[in-house]
Amino acid sequence: MREGCCVGLTYFMTKSARRWLGLGATALVLGLIVFNVTRNPEWRSFDWKRFWLSTTHARPSFLLLAVTTAYLSYAVRAVRWKYFLDPIKSGSLWILFAGQILGFSSIYLIGRPGELVRPAYIAKREHVSFASQLAILLLERIYDTVAIVLLFGLALYFQPLHPRTAHGMAALRRVRETAQSVVLVAGLLIAGLVAFRLYSEKLVTHFERRFRFIPTRARVGFERFLRSLAQGLDAIRNWRDLLASVAWTIVLWFLNTTVFWLVFRSLNGELQSISWWAAAMTIFFAAIGLLVQLPGVGGGYQVGIVEALRRVLHVGAEAATSAGILMWIVAFVPCVALALLILLYEGLSFKRLRGIADEKKAESVVSRP
Repeated sequence: MREGCCVGLTYFMTKSARRWLGLGATALVLGLIVFNVTRNPEWRSFDWKRFWLSTTHARPSFLLLAVTTAYLSYAVRAVRWKYFLDPIKSGSLWILFAGQILGFSSIYLIGRPGELVRPAYIAKREHVSFASQLAILLLERIYDTVAIVLLFGLALYFQPLHPRTAHGMAALRRVRETAQSVVLVAGLLIAGLVAFRLYSEKLVTHFERRFRFIPTRARVGFERFLRSLAQGLDAIRNWRDLLASVAWTIVLWFLNTTVFWLVFRSLNGELQSISWWAAAMTIFFAAIGLLVQLPGVGGGYQVGIVEALRRVLHVGAEAATSAGILMWIVAFVPCVALALLILLYEGLSFKRLRGIADEKKAESVVSRP
């Protein structure tokens, strides 16, 4: 027992150390980004009064529409998840909607560890395997990545950019090349997932025959994971289903881009005339910024928006900063506020949600014979 306690303590300390190390690295990266950005001469002449007036005089009607559209996007995510889940079980739209709100609010509050809240919550409430919901999460992430990159490509077509310097031209060329690479990789992943779903039984049988030298516990556990993964990928078992899920993804990213556009239009001055395609371009850089986030305060998300508006669309620093902050508020506050109401209704807490995610991870390990 004493040995077990020591092992548990070592694991806890290691987990805690990993978390703090990750937060420290993220804070360092964000600090370096902000430091380099603010060294630009434009930031030295930053007009705080103009920034304050721009932010506080944002038009409430546009912000209300943006919040409503954001909630609608979570509903569309729930419908898409229901579509993915239907081959396994006919899920409750309310549970799936609550799962989206609780999952994204957990990401906003606790960072990337909150990613597992959605699949864990849905698996627990719908009584399905955690692995199948992880498979749906993976599928969702691939769809969304492809959608963002394609949206950016279309935005470049409908809103051509004309960099003012050779450095800007080179940067734009690198962004385009990166976007093309991401689309290619994501497309290959989708094709691989479709192939795996169609031939999963043959692949599992092949694995059983060829890898008998692996310890039985590990081999059987991995085989069970592959079957759960195939079950979670049932939604792409044919081309008709694949096209339907793509259609829901198009609706989702139309709404997501519209949220950005409405927030930008709410501000006075130069952002009032910004196009929908310019907002689509900005969302690409915001998504990149999400890779570097601090729980509760964001950081990379806002920097991505501000830098896209300033460097790509040539918006003034004050207006761009107002847009970045307002966009974070519109994304963060309504989601967390609704999450708190759902938690109150269901008698849960964010700590308990994290516990559910840890519990489901543990179950997926223990259930392997």
